[in-house]
Amino acid sequence: MNKTKGFGHYLDRTVKTIQTAYQKAFNTQSIDLTIEQWVFLQQIYEGGDFVSQRELTDLNFRTRATTSRMIGKLVDKGYVVKSRFEGDKKQFKLALSAKGKTTIEKLLPFIQDLRAAGYRDISEEDFRVFLQVLEKIWENYHQYELPTKIKNPLKSERVNSNK
Repeated sequence: MNKTKGFGHYLDRTVKTIQTAYQKAFNTQSIDLTIEQWVFLQQIYEGGDFVSQRELTDLNFRTRATTSRMIGKLVDKGYVVKSRFEGDKKQFKLALSAKGKTTIEKLLPFIQDLRAAGYRDISEEDFRVFLQVLEKIWENYHQYELPTKIKNPLKSERVNSNK
């Protein structure tokens, strides 16, 4: 295996395939959510009464603007209620509405079945190794600094006209 060719293609292909499968499943069940909206709803559900918009931004590796738009759509659809934390006028407190709670509870078994489809024919050991490899790749890039011995091909070297 040539490790210098990159693994991004495989990661992108897999993520896009998973997203497409989930969205098709949602559409066939007439679920009015995108995959990202589902993830936000589930995180609010799991977070209980004390989920802030800032926490969701960090959990989902999104910008504040992207998170704000996503929350706005969930509020508009009636799944989420947005308010301020008492004594903190800067942060938004997020909670599921009655519709949001009902939707989560209705969809959780369906989502668990979708997830199980992804694990099919993968041993626990293979899955454990897979997660370890992903974690290591994340760590490698999370702390990434371009080594000086690798030259940036986009930077042109200055030509000294005095020579």
